Amino acid sequence: MKILVIDDNENITKLLERFLKLKDHECVAVTDAKNALALLEKSKFDATILDLAMPGFTGIDFLESLKTNGNISQNKVVVLTASNISEEEEKQIIAMGVRAVLRKPMKLDSLMDVLVS
Repeated sequence: MKILVIDDNENITKLLERFLKLKDHECVAVTDAKNALALLEKSKFDATILDLAMPGFTGIDFLESLKTNGNISQNKVVVLTASNISEEEEKQIIAMGVRAVLRKPMKLDSLMDVLVS
């Protein structure tokens, strides 16, 4: 599986990149959601792991851009967040076309379960 990881925390992107490669997946990690949109225009990914809370262009901005461009249904997006979001906000994110919302810290096996389902 080819997976795009988007998180402004380089420690998290490096951890996820190592973990996914150990699980025999191809992984591209970026720390900027605008750069990630450009990557999605050029390359096809099987899944995207997205942090919500990023400076400037947030995870929500990224999702809205995908939705506006009509590309959200073509992307299996899994949101990771350490933010305190309400159940209603989580439902709204899922309604945008996101596969799942996982809260940090989470077990990496839980992430894998969502990615391969």
